[in-house]
Amino acid sequence: MKKKGSLKEHLVTALEVPRDLAYKEPIITITGKNQAVIENYRSILRYTREEIVLLTLRGKVTICGKCLQIPCYTPWEMQVKGCISRIILDR
Repeated sequence: MKKKGSLKEHLVTALEVPRDLAYKEPIITITGKNQAVIENYRSILRYTREEIVLLTLRGKVTICGKCLQIPCYTPWEMQVKGCISRIILDR
């Protein structure tokens, strides 16, 4: 017996829409140790020089490091600079 998926699943597959757009998954682009761009975040939960915690539709993203800063952000994406040591995804 075939398992039925949701209507949204079928539409995403049929229309070949990228999953990150369809499901608003967080997209994290890391450039070296000093820069990251995070897309599809909802809000900033904590912001210190050692830790930035973001809320997404799929959970939390924690960025750890030293001298962290957010030089620019929009409602859709933000740039984080500093010495990034790790990024944690909590679902």
